[in-house]
Amino acid sequence: MTTSWDCFDTLVTRMRLNPLTVFDWMGEKYGLPNFTHRRKAAESRSPEMLFSIYEELAKDYQWTEEQKAFYKKAEIQAEIEQCVPIEENLRQVKDGDLIVSDMYLPREVIEAILRKNGLNKAVSIYVSTGGKSSGTIWKHLPSIDLHIGDNLHSDVNSPSAFGIDAKHYTNFELNTLEQLVGGELGLLMRVVRLANPYEPGTILHRMWLEQSQLNVPALILASASLPSDNLAFVHRDCVHLQRIHEQLHGCQNVAFHCSRIAMEKKGDAWNDYVINTAKGRTIVDLQGTGGSVGRYWAEAFYERPEIIYVTGMMAVGKALVTIPTDVIERFNSSPLGSLGMFPERFENEFDKDVLECQKLAVDKAIQYMPYFSLKQENLGLLARLVSLMYHSHTPVWNNHQSNHAIDKVEHDWPAARALDDTIAIGMAFE
Repeated sequence: MTTSWDCFDTLVTRMRLNPLTVFDWMGEKYGLPNFTHRRKAAESRSPEMLFSIYEELAKDYQWTEEQKAFYKKAEIQAEIEQCVPIEENLRQVKDGDLIVSDMYLPREVIEAILRKNGLNKAVSIYVSTGGKSSGTIWKHLPSIDLHIGDNLHSDVNSPSAFGIDAKHYTNFELNTLEQLVGGELGLLMRVVRLANPYEPGTILHRMWLEQSQLNVPALILASASLPSDNLAFVHRDCVHLQRIHEQLHGCQNVAFHCSRIAMEKKGDAWNDYVINTAKGRTIVDLQGTGGSVGRYWAEAFYERPEIIYVTGMMAVGKALVTIPTDVIERFNSSPLGSLGMFPERFENEFDKDVLECQKLAVDKAIQYMPYFSLKQENLGLLARLVSLMYHSHTPVWNNHQSNHAIDKVEHDWPAARALDDTIAIGMAFE
């Protein structure tokens, strides 16, 4: 069976969804006055191919031939850089399939975009100026069994009128939660979701989805509300929070390998490690009460530590959101074993596939973060996302050992807490 695919918003999508944002970026980067408006006007006056569009722009801006070539190349490079994969469709493309696009970009640029985003199949690429929209292209193509695309007219009605089965693809759009979160953060959630490399219907596909929709935005919001420097991130739990924080703020802090058992057992080696690593810094952790850290600091240094936790009911220090649950820890599993008497560690209890899924999802978010403005604080939204974690599937599936003094991995998260997404979102945003 031969399938033809639309390209944009079907196999790849722009980082910021709206194609005009590439023009906005061009205008800002190169100081081109009113570039988006003038770029659209040039397209409307030309035969809608890139070379002719830039002929019109060169007249408008009075560019030299060198300037015209430079800016045209810059737009091509921006399109290649800012297009990201829609993995659920890319993985279905087969050798012999067709890519059919109504687009002003040349065929070789579209191919470069697809190859950069992981397409490795032998496909034929057809580019036209309105051929899909008008319906004139279909008779010029090899036999097609199914066409898939995002545009209801060009990708569904047009091929259907020519006798080709068609499927309307809409998952590229902002989903309900991404719309509720809104702004730059909602756009980032979308592209991380679309990069999901796992097969739909599998546990790991669902866990990646919940990383993109819950953990990644929660860690970004928490990072936005934390100081930028002089921090000691408690590990294991802050394994991903510290990476997100460093990407957001552009500065490095220390990893403080810590546990209740290490603080209770103490010892000279532990005391020296704390002095050299964490003393004098603000201690950051995902959740808790701060009690163990507070007691150790009082006994060892006769002072109260500066503590900020993302969630918790604090005995010492403060929490960004006051929610008495450890659910966020289950989204942030570390490949390290928990610390026993310093520097000994217990055996790691997490499934390797789960560890990889969580890390890869956060890796993808960190890769995309520079394209978005994400430093806005919103603790109310953070609290809503943590409440959604409580009703998600990740904590049901991810084993958790909260007490390493006993040799027991706890399967302690009731499956009944996992709610239908629509119900859970409705409760969190009512």
